[in-house]
Amino acid sequence: MEDRKKGYTFHDKRGRGEDPGQGPEREASSGEMEGPLASETESQTDVDFSTLIMSFASAAIISMGKMPDPSTGQIGRNPALAKQNIHIIEMLQEKTRGNLTRDEETLMESILYDLRMGFVES
Repeated sequence: MEDRKKGYTFHDKRGRGEDPGQGPEREASSGEMEGPLASETESQTDVDFSTLIMSFASAAIISMGKMPDPSTGQIGRNPALAKQNIHIIEMLQEKTRGNLTRDEETLMESILYDLRMGFVES
């Protein structure tokens, strides 16, 4: 029987101190990039400010019970979470005032209006 405490164990998988190509985290098939640029390139998708706002709006809509949660397929209501997501968008609107494109401003105003009306209806 081992005398180990239960809990989490963290392993640094960044490969520091290892020769390149060693270890399972360093193996790559042909066509895959290796190194720091690989993870940076793989994680870059078409994410911009509008996408960020839309993600908070989607979370608010799901929390209002107007759309099923994509991870469970269930419709649930969590008004506090919906309100929090709406507040985050309002905060971003205030903090980014004067720094957005006209399209981004219009999108934010439209989304906030729709979310506020939806919240009152729910």
